[in-house]
Amino acid sequence: MGEWHRNAQQHVFLRALISDPRFLCRTDDIVIESGNARLQPIADAWASGQAVSEADLMSMYRETEVPFAWNAPMYRQFYETVREVNAKHLCAHPVRLVLGDPPFDWAKVETAADLKKVEDRDQFFAGVVEREVLAKKHRALMISGALHALRKYPKRAPGEDGFGEPSAAQLIEKKHPGTLFIVALVTTQAAAETMKMSPPPSFRVLHGSSIAKLNFGLIAPAWNATPVVVNGKHDWKLTDSNAWASMGEVVDGVLYLGGDETRVFPPASIYLEPAYQKELRRRIRIIKAYNGQDFEPILDDLIKEAEGAPAKS
Repeated sequence: MGEWHRNAQQHVFLRALISDPRFLCRTDDIVIESGNARLQPIADAWASGQAVSEADLMSMYRETEVPFAWNAPMYRQFYETVREVNAKHLCAHPVRLVLGDPPFDWAKVETAADLKKVEDRDQFFAGVVEREVLAKKHRALMISGALHALRKYPKRAPGEDGFGEPSAAQLIEKKHPGTLFIVALVTTQAAAETMKMSPPPSFRVLHGSSIAKLNFGLIAPAWNATPVVVNGKHDWKLTDSNAWASMGEVVDGVLYLGGDETRVFPPASIYLEPAYQKELRRRIRIIKAYNGQDFEPILDDLIKEAEGAPAKS
């Protein structure tokens, strides 16, 4: 499933999905982008109900290359739901939580050259699926950012940056054709109406349907991101591509949950913790030297927001 990062509605659905024995009991593994695979032993202990410290729990989703996304509360809630459903013994076997981001140690990364040695994120995600799922003849729910979970990307216009290729889905399909069923989220009511989908929650298999011929751009994630300042805060301007293929060429099914695009962010106060803030700044500067992306203004905005927030009684 392609995830729209921090989308509250989709995460409510995902937690409900893995809490339903009709789905869960047919699933061996849940592979997630939001976890550093170096810390897989912690994930195994956590999912099986063993004692895990707060620091170790947070480390799984804070130690990835992505500096901010996984701090949003729904990712922690998803981890907790996996632990809860295993504790309830809803199925004859527990589900394994598999961390799908590259295994590396930020403590050993000091320069852009060090970060360059970290395995490509899509390559690693595809590899972990191959080793932990396909090689064991398992069934898995795989959750990654929407762009990682597409079978085909748009053609780039001259000078367009776009998204790195190939995607995790493309890599898996190339070596193991037919093993994936890719689900994309329909994010707006207008798109759902164009696709003549039923009231939410609504799911459609595309093969053989009329909507398979519609252009995927109707529901596609943004293709380019440019740094901007909006109302005095640093953000990203997201722009679309007009060169997508048909729905049926890109995904296998579409899910409409009502089109609520609400995104949930963590409280900015978490960035006031001195040690975490210092480490984040160090990582951000390395990322900037590595690929030119500068997240430090965003961190500065979050700190200003936290410092300006009224004290709680």
